[in-house]
Amino acid sequence: MMTEGGVGALAWRELARRLDYSPAGLYRYFANSEEIISTLAGESMGLLAEHLRITPATGANDPLVAMGLGYLAFAREQPVRFRLLLTELPSTRRSLNELADGASAYAILVDAARAAITEKRISSDVDAEWVAYTLWALAHGMAVLESTHLKGFDAQFEHVHELALRQLVRGWRASPSAGTEAP
Repeated sequence: MMTEGGVGALAWRELARRLDYSPAGLYRYFANSEEIISTLAGESMGLLAEHLRITPATGANDPLVAMGLGYLAFAREQPVRFRLLLTELPSTRRSLNELADGASAYAILVDAARAAITEKRISSDVDAEWVAYTLWALAHGMAVLESTHLKGFDAQFEHVHELALRQLVRGWRASPSAGTEAP
């Protein structure tokens, strides 16, 4: 239903009809449609995290670039789940003093940034949170543009995205003079 009409298309009675349940029967599994959406959003975050875990082994030669490309691939391959993450799963983390949920896609990026710093693939002058946030923001912005404003536009997005991600990571190899504070 969400593939057909987005998150707002999920209707309790229609869902019950399609599953050959009574509307009351669905209450054995979910309290309401919001709980279904929340469950699907959580599953979607898990799929995105898994996508980020596997792409460094199969993608570009730099794990951070590969993770950015993995994020973009997830958005392209799972557009409904991608939109669901944007609209239904806000971060519960409220400050840098709180640790990112270890199972989250963001925590995977932070860990990859820490590894890149430890392995001296990027400068130790940058903060892992800053690297993860910036990588996420760039990949996310490109994904949203490709899937909304530029939908149907004939361009080699994958190539341009990879170039942009490589340039971003290349910039972290040099010791930056400013702007390295975490968001």
